[in-house]
Amino acid sequence: MRRSAHFTLARHMPLYFNADHLPPPTHEYVAWVDVMGTQSSMSRSLSATANFIFKLHAAALQTPHAQVTLYPVMDGIYAAGGGQPDMLAFLRNMFQEVAQEFNDQPNNMYRFVIRGGLAFGPVVHGRTLPAPASNTLAANAAYRDHILLGIPMVQAHLSEAGAPPFGVFVHESARAFAPGGSEPLHSIWWKWANNANQAVWDALRPNLQQYFQWYAERSAPLGYPADRIKVHQEMAQQYFAL
Repeated sequence: MRRSAHFTLARHMPLYFNADHLPPPTHEYVAWVDVMGTQSSMSRSLSATANFIFKLHAAALQTPHAQVTLYPVMDGIYAAGGGQPDMLAFLRNMFQEVAQEFNDQPNNMYRFVIRGGLAFGPVVHGRTLPAPASNTLAANAAYRDHILLGIPMVQAHLSEAGAPPFGVFVHESARAFAPGGSEPLHSIWWKWANNANQAVWDALRPNLQQYFQWYAERSAPLGYPADRIKVHQEMAQQYFAL
Protein backbone atom coordinates (compact mmCIF):
# COMPACT_ATOMS: atom_id res chain seq x y z
CA MET A 1 0.00 0.00 0.00
CA ARG A 2 1.43 3.35 -1.06
CA ARG A 3 1.99 5.71 1.81
CA SER A 4 0.66 9.20 1.41
CA ALA A 5 3.13 12.01 1.55
CA HIS A 6 3.03 14.30 4.53
CA PHE A 7 4.18 17.88 4.38
CA THR A 8 4.86 20.11 7.32
CA LEU A 9 4.00 23.69 6.62
CA ALA A 10 6.18 26.35 8.12
CA ARG A 11 4.44 28.42 10.77
CA HIS A 12 3.05 31.57 9.19
CA MET A 13 4.69 34.77 10.37
CA PRO A 14 2.38 37.81 10.37
CA LEU A 15 3.40 40.55 7.94
CA TYR A 16 3.88 43.39 10.37
CA PHE A 17 4.42 47.03 9.53
CA ASN A 18 3.35 50.03 11.59
CA ALA A 19 3.17 53.22 9.52
CA ASP A 20 2.80 55.23 12.74
CA HIS A 21 6.57 54.87 13.06
CA LEU A 22 7.34 56.38 9.65
CA PRO A 23 9.86 59.19 10.12
CA PRO A 24 8.90 62.69 8.97
CA PRO A 25 9.55 63.05 5.23
CA THR A 26 12.32 65.27 3.95
CA HIS A 27 11.82 67.57 0.96
CA GLU A 28 14.27 66.58 -1.75
CA TYR A 29 14.85 66.47 -5.47
CA VAL A 30 14.16 63.12 -7.08
CA ALA A 31 15.45 62.29 -10.55
CA TRP A 32 14.53 59.31 -12.66
CA VAL A 33 16.88 58.41 -15.54
CA ASP A 34 16.49 55.41 -17.81
CA VAL A 35 17.58 53.89 -21.10
CA MET A 36 15.22 54.61 -23.98
CA GLY A 37 13.77 51.62 -25.86
CA THR A 38 14.77 48.90 -23.41
CA GLN A 39 11.73 46.73 -24.18
CA SER A 40 12.47 46.75 -27.90
CA SER A 41 16.21 46.17 -27.56
CA MET A 42 15.79 43.37 -25.01
CA SER A 43 13.47 41.50 -27.37
CA ARG A 44 16.29 41.55 -29.93
CA SER A 45 19.39 40.92 -27.84
CA LEU A 46 19.88 40.28 -24.13
CA SER A 47 23.63 40.92 -24.28
CA ALA A 48 23.28 44.23 -26.12
CA THR A 49 20.62 45.42 -23.68
CA ALA A 50 22.76 44.31 -20.75
CA ASN A 51 25.53 46.55 -22.09
CA PHE A 52 23.15 49.51 -22.19
CA ILE A 53 21.68 48.93 -18.74
CA PHE A 54 24.87 48.16 -16.88
CA LYS A 55 26.70 51.06 -18.54
CA LEU A 56 23.92 53.34 -17.29
CA HIS A 57 24.47 52.08 -13.74
CA ALA A 58 28.26 52.29 -14.13
CA ALA A 59 27.90 55.92 -15.22
CA ALA A 60 25.79 56.66 -12.12
CA LEU A 61 28.34 55.02 -9.82
CA GLN A 62 31.32 56.70 -11.49
CA THR A 63 29.68 60.10 -11.15
CA PRO A 64 30.41 61.81 -7.80
CA HIS A 65 27.28 61.38 -5.71
CA ALA A 66 28.24 61.86 -2.06
CA GLN A 67 25.20 64.11 -1.50
CA VAL A 68 22.83 62.08 -3.69
CA THR A 69 21.41 58.65 -2.84
CA LEU A 70 21.07 56.19 -5.74
CA TYR A 71 18.27 53.64 -6.09
CA PRO A 72 18.79 51.35 -9.12
CA VAL A 73 15.71 49.81 -10.80
CA MET A 74 16.59 47.49 -13.72
CA ASP A 75 16.89 49.80 -16.77
CA GLY A 76 16.82 53.02 -14.76
CA ILE A 77 17.86 54.74 -11.60
CA TYR A 78 16.31 57.05 -9.04
CA ALA A 79 18.56 59.66 -7.46
CA ALA A 80 17.43 61.63 -4.42
CA GLY A 81 19.06 64.60 -2.73
CA GLY A 82 18.09 67.75 -0.89
CA GLY A 83 20.38 70.27 -2.53
CA GLN A 84 19.72 71.65 -6.01
CA PRO A 85 23.44 72.20 -6.87
CA ASP A 86 24.27 68.62 -5.83
CA MET A 87 21.45 67.09 -7.87
CA LEU A 88 22.15 69.15 -10.98
CA ALA A 89 25.87 68.43 -10.75
CA PHE A 90 25.13 64.71 -10.53
CA LEU A 91 22.81 64.80 -13.54
CA ARG A 92 25.19 66.96 -15.57
CA ASN A 93 28.14 64.65 -14.97
CA MET A 94 26.13 61.48 -15.52
CA PHE A 95 24.63 62.68 -18.79
CA GLN A 96 28.06 63.84 -19.91
CA GLU A 97 29.50 60.38 -19.19
CA VAL A 98 26.84 58.59 -21.24
CA ALA A 99 26.98 61.20 -24.02
CA GLN A 100 30.74 60.69 -24.29
CA GLU A 101 30.14 56.94 -24.54
CA PHE A 102 27.60 57.60 -27.30
CA ASN A 103 30.05 59.82 -29.20
CA ASP A 104 32.90 57.33 -28.89
CA GLN A 105 30.85 54.41 -30.25
CA PRO A 106 30.86 54.48 -34.09
CA ASN A 107 28.33 51.65 -34.50
CA ASN A 108 24.73 52.85 -34.06
CA MET A 109 23.63 49.32 -33.13
CA TYR A 110 25.68 49.61 -29.94
CA ARG A 111 24.74 53.14 -29.02
CA PHE A 112 22.11 53.86 -26.38
CA VAL A 113 20.18 56.96 -25.37
CA ILE A 114 19.09 58.09 -21.92
CA ARG A 115 16.65 60.71 -20.69
CA GLY A 116 15.17 61.68 -17.35
CA GLY A 117 12.60 63.46 -15.22
CA LEU A 118 13.17 65.68 -12.18
CA ALA A 119 10.71 66.49 -9.38
CA PHE A 120 10.79 67.97 -5.88
CA GLY A 121 8.84 66.99 -2.79
CA PRO A 122 8.57 64.88 0.38
CA VAL A 123 10.30 61.51 0.48
CA VAL A 124 11.14 58.83 3.02
CA HIS A 125 14.37 56.86 2.68
CA GLY A 126 14.27 53.25 3.83
CA ARG A 127 17.46 53.76 5.81
CA THR A 128 15.61 56.16 8.13
CA LEU A 129 12.94 53.62 9.04
CA PRO A 130 13.16 52.81 12.78
CA ALA A 131 13.09 49.23 14.03
CA PRO A 132 9.63 49.50 15.70
CA ALA A 133 8.09 49.99 12.25
CA SER A 134 9.14 46.49 11.18
CA ASN A 135 11.40 43.97 12.83
CA THR A 136 11.77 42.14 9.52
CA LEU A 137 13.04 45.20 7.70
CA ALA A 138 15.26 46.14 10.63
CA ALA A 139 16.85 42.69 10.40
CA ASN A 140 17.41 43.15 6.67
CA ALA A 141 18.94 46.60 6.53
CA ALA A 142 20.68 46.09 3.18
CA TYR A 143 17.28 45.41 1.59
CA ARG A 144 15.48 48.15 3.51
CA ASP A 145 18.06 50.75 2.51
CA HIS A 146 17.27 50.24 -1.19
CA ILE A 147 13.67 51.47 -0.72
CA LEU A 148 12.55 55.03 -1.41
CA LEU A 149 8.99 56.34 -1.02
CA GLY A 150 7.44 59.62 -2.09
CA ILE A 151 5.23 61.50 -4.52
CA PRO A 152 8.20 62.98 -6.46
CA MET A 153 9.19 59.46 -7.46
CA VAL A 154 5.92 59.17 -9.38
CA GLN A 155 6.24 62.70 -10.76
CA ALA A 156 9.81 62.18 -11.96
CA HIS A 157 9.01 58.81 -13.52
CA LEU A 158 5.97 60.10 -15.42
CA SER A 159 7.77 63.29 -16.48
CA GLU A 160 10.56 61.34 -18.16
CA ALA A 161 8.24 60.57 -21.09
CA GLY A 162 8.23 64.28 -21.93
CA ALA A 163 12.01 64.60 -21.97
CA PRO A 164 13.94 64.82 -25.22
CA PRO A 165 16.68 62.26 -25.95
CA PHE A 166 19.62 63.01 -23.65
CA GLY A 167 17.47 65.57 -21.87
CA VAL A 168 15.72 66.05 -18.53
CA PHE A 169 12.07 67.08 -18.14
CA VAL A 170 11.45 69.27 -15.08
CA HIS A 171 8.15 68.53 -13.35
CA GLU A 172 6.11 71.51 -12.16
CA SER A 173 7.00 70.66 -8.55
CA ALA A 174 10.64 71.51 -9.26
CA ARG A 175 9.58 74.58 -11.24
CA ALA A 176 7.44 75.90 -8.40
CA PHE A 177 9.46 74.95 -5.31
CA ALA A 178 13.10 74.77 -4.26
CA PRO A 179 14.97 74.42 -0.97
CA GLY A 180 16.16 77.56 0.80
CA GLY A 181 18.84 79.45 -1.07
CA SER A 182 17.95 78.03 -4.48
CA GLU A 183 15.67 79.31 -7.22
CA PRO A 184 13.09 76.99 -8.77
CA LEU A 185 14.03 75.75 -12.22
CA HIS A 186 12.15 77.73 -14.85
CA SER A 187 12.23 75.62 -18.01
CA ILE A 188 10.44 72.32 -18.62
CA TRP A 189 13.66 71.01 -20.23
CA TRP A 190 16.83 71.35 -18.19
CA LYS A 191 19.97 71.72 -20.31
CA TRP A 192 23.05 70.04 -18.84
CA ALA A 193 25.61 71.59 -21.18
CA ASN A 194 28.10 74.09 -19.77
CA ASN A 195 31.53 75.46 -20.65
CA ALA A 196 33.30 72.39 -19.25
CA ASN A 197 31.42 69.85 -21.39
CA GLN A 198 30.52 71.94 -24.43
CA ALA A 199 32.67 69.79 -26.72
CA VAL A 200 30.74 66.66 -25.73
CA TRP A 201 27.43 68.47 -26.25
CA ASP A 202 28.48 69.82 -29.66
CA ALA A 203 29.58 66.38 -30.87
CA LEU A 204 26.43 64.73 -29.53
CA ARG A 205 24.05 66.85 -31.58
CA PRO A 206 25.03 65.61 -35.09
CA ASN A 207 25.74 62.10 -33.80
CA LEU A 208 22.25 61.87 -32.37
CA GLN A 209 20.65 63.01 -35.62
CA GLN A 210 22.70 60.47 -37.55
CA TYR A 211 21.59 57.81 -35.05
CA PHE A 212 17.91 58.57 -35.63
CA GLN A 213 18.38 58.58 -39.38
CA TRP A 214 20.04 55.16 -39.16
CA TYR A 215 17.10 53.83 -37.15
CA ALA A 216 14.56 55.43 -39.52
CA GLU A 217 16.00 53.34 -42.34
CA ARG A 218 15.56 50.16 -40.26
CA SER A 219 12.55 50.97 -38.08
CA ALA A 220 10.50 47.84 -38.81
CA PRO A 221 13.14 45.13 -38.21
CA LEU A 222 14.52 46.97 -35.18
CA GLY A 223 11.10 47.53 -33.63
CA TYR A 224 11.40 51.32 -33.38
CA PRO A 225 8.20 52.79 -34.89
CA ALA A 226 8.86 55.43 -37.53
CA ASP A 227 6.43 57.90 -35.94
CA ARG A 228 8.26 57.68 -32.60
CA ILE A 229 11.61 58.16 -34.31
CA LYS A 230 10.30 61.35 -35.91
CA VAL A 231 8.97 62.64 -32.58
CA HIS A 232 12.24 61.94 -30.77
CA GLN A 233 14.30 63.42 -33.59
CA GLU A 234 12.27 66.64 -33.52
CA MET A 235 12.47 66.84 -29.73
CA ALA A 236 16.25 66.47 -29.91
CA GLN A 237 16.50 69.21 -32.53
CA GLN A 238 14.54 71.62 -30.34
CA TYR A 239 16.43 70.66 -27.19
CA PHE A 240 19.86 71.21 -28.71
CA ALA A 241 18.70 74.54 -30.10
CA LEU A 242 17.98 75.89 -26.59
